[in-house]
Amino acid sequence: MGFRRVAVYGYRNLQDAAVDTGAEEIFLVGENGQGKTNFLEAVYFLSFGSSFRSAADFLVPRDDGKEFSVRGIFQDSEREIDIALKYQGRKKEIRLDGKQIRDRKELVSNVPCIVFTHGDIDFVAGRPERRRWFINQIMSLFNPLFIDLLRSYNRLIKQKNQVLKEGPASLLDSYDLQIARAGLEIQRRRRETIQDFNRTFSRLFGEISRFSGELTIEYRPSWKAAEDEEHVVRLLASQRGRDLDQGMCTSGPHRDRIRFVHQGNDYVQTASTGQLRLISLVLRVAQSIFFSEKTRKKPVLLLDDVLLELDLERRKRFLASLPAYEQAFFTFLPDEPYREYRKPGTLILQVKSGILTPV
Repeated sequence: MGFRRVAVYGYRNLQDAAVDTGAEEIFLVGENGQGKTNFLEAVYFLSFGSSFRSAADFLVPRDDGKEFSVRGIFQDSEREIDIALKYQGRKKEIRLDGKQIRDRKELVSNVPCIVFTHGDIDFVAGRPERRRWFINQIMSLFNPLFIDLLRSYNRLIKQKNQVLKEGPASLLDSYDLQIARAGLEIQRRRRETIQDFNRTFSRLFGEISRFSGELTIEYRPSWKAAEDEEHVVRLLASQRGRDLDQGMCTSGPHRDRIRFVHQGNDYVQTASTGQLRLISLVLRVAQSIFFSEKTRKKPVLLLDDVLLELDLERRKRFLASLPAYEQAFFTFLPDEPYREYRKPGTLILQVKSGILTPV
């Protein structure tokens, strides 16, 4: 079923209102700048407790206000959930069925959501940390406990970096052992996940693109030859001089590399912008399918103007490739042929000046 209703208050340019969204598919139709993406972002807040556009929550309140809130009623085959998020005085409070939650990872397991945006091209052609972020999200969706492991590792790296800058150096051996233990576990899980994920991604990309030859994701861990904790500790010790000079830990999972390979070569170096965009779309579809296979749950999909750069045939193949979902929100410009994609139960909402009106 998905979200039956989404209510917003003080949210960007959206009118304060409760919007009925009780349909498997919702088409948000309007010109640019009218509020389509803002509404998708509000739904995303209910799934992750954060925005997919910015980490700065203080930018969300309308007209330089100090607060905003989002509330949604989510229903699947098992239960109904009331999710409420309120931001006030630079503090955020999230309640699940009236009970305040302390960790946003509790939302991920309750309302799984996958968003498709133009910014996803960064997972293909952007900085290495964006590719690592995407792989981490894949893993966190089906195993929220991975979030704890990642947080622990990042905290250790931050603490070690402080010691590298300020001392005392006597603490470094202790940090290296803990970093080796957590880092090897992250490396192991990333390797296994990417190997598993490739089966879905490569097949999908071939079907949608009709591309000649297989495109795969290649994992290049920072600790290439690491065998065990002792090996990594020795490696970190050998790099200590460099780390002290730079004031940071220069190896580990936070420096892993991930690339897209075709016939042994880095495909991103020769691909067109259209091909890069297609890879980013397929990544998200594969992520949705992978999540469903791992959890036996159906995600909520948010698709923000992602069909614009595909030709008609690729649009059809892309839409046909989408997995079973609990609910899907699509955004369209008025002159797009969105009515060709609608189903008998599709809800079409016109979006103009922040007001959503059923058509």
